[in-house]
Amino acid sequence: MKRLTAVAGGLVMAAGVLTVGTASNAAAATCYGGAVSKTFAMGTDEAEHRFGPYTTTSRCDDINLRITSWGNASPLVVRVCFHPSSGGTTCNSWKEFYKSSDLNQWRVIASDVRDGTSYSVSMDLASNTFKGDLAH
Repeated sequence: MKRLTAVAGGLVMAAGVLTVGTASNAAAATCYGGAVSKTFAMGTDEAEHRFGPYTTTSRCDDINLRITSWGNASPLVVRVCFHPSSGGTTCNSWKEFYKSSDLNQWRVIASDVRDGTSYSVSMDLASNTFKGDLAH
């Protein structure tokens, strides 16, 4: 009887893990399903360029970027700059993207961002045009 109880308990625990994974996948599908395609025209000067402003939604807890077409960079550096209603701009740290590992992969570029937050995306060390998807 103890053995049957232990097996049943293990199945309940396994089912709980599966449920968490399914909920997590559903949240990601909802977030990424609302992604918008963007073209980031960098020019040829390899200077910082800022794109936006954009506004976060309730679909995602984070700001996510997927580069789908690579311009000229190794690496491409990306950061998020926030625009509070009180004025000014605050930027987070640069994140490096590499064509060999990051092309067509979702990356979180800012975490735990409130709904309705105004922000822009800055890119540097690159030239030409990049295309990608933003999920926010």
